[in-house]
Amino acid sequence: MAGDSQQSGSIHLLYAPKEGVIELDIIAVHGLNGHYLHTWTHTDAPAKPVRRWSRLLRKGAAKTDTDTVWLRDLLPEKLPNARIMTFEYDSSIFGNRSTFGVEENAAKLLEELWNVREDEAEGRSIVFIGHGLGGIVIKQAISTANQNRRRLSQPWYADIADCTRGIVFFGTPHRGADKTKWLGLVSRIVQTATNQPKSKFINVLETHSAHLLEFSEDFKPYVNQYAIASFYEEQPHRLLGSLVVEKMSAVLWLAHEEAVMMGGDHSSMCKFGKNDKRFDLAWRAIRRVSKGRPDNNSAVVMMS
Repeated sequence: MAGDSQQSGSIHLLYAPKEGVIELDIIAVHGLNGHYLHTWTHTDAPAKPVRRWSRLLRKGAAKTDTDTVWLRDLLPEKLPNARIMTFEYDSSIFGNRSTFGVEENAAKLLEELWNVREDEAEGRSIVFIGHGLGGIVIKQAISTANQNRRRLSQPWYADIADCTRGIVFFGTPHRGADKTKWLGLVSRIVQTATNQPKSKFINVLETHSAHLLEFSEDFKPYVNQYAIASFYEEQPHRLLGSLVVEKMSAVLWLAHEEAVMMGGDHSSMCKFGKNDKRFDLAWRAIRRVSKGRPDNNSAVVMMS
């Protein structure tokens, strides 16, 4: 399950305690054009301009000795009794021939997570971490788990719905993002040049998308069950010159939600190096949501 090979719809183990009792499962889900490792990787050496452009158009880039995968390299020190995993799915902007969308990848996430929990982790607390589109996949997974919790043939629904304590969102466009139209333009240019198909996720993420509204409506009845922390980006994207996901879209506006600005742009806001003070915001938020909601009676204020 560990390793760097790319497998669509698969879970990768980054860390598990060698001794002691595992008290928490953490699973991180990357976003549009993301990668199960590189999305969460900080590189000390600055990228060259051409490499920055190429990394925007493809998943990942070659790692170096200065890379820090904070989920693997930093978080275990803060939460030593947590098992930490990432979920990989095909979210390429172009050349994406997968027929699966948010719903199918959400269902796959639930099934894969159950596979690694079935034998010895049933009943263990869960925290989800999502960047961008990954947060939408997580929301749909939670909705699906709750809606189907009574299916005896698929016991993972009830287990995951009941054991999830909280979700940490990094720049998730709950109401869409105008700049996905720019990403769509890029994908069309590449499609014309290379005859490769455009990702179906581009349309899903457009502002006021009917799909996003549907996912939000599905999630709304269950959101009060879970602790929520939402980080929104502080800096404009270096290529676009503006924010990718505005605060209005990145925050759910819940009475019990912890909404915090995170330094960096949409890409770098979830990449932390050693001695990065932003990491303190992230790991403490993860620890807080892992304790669940202290009071599940607060009213839902989520905006559509």
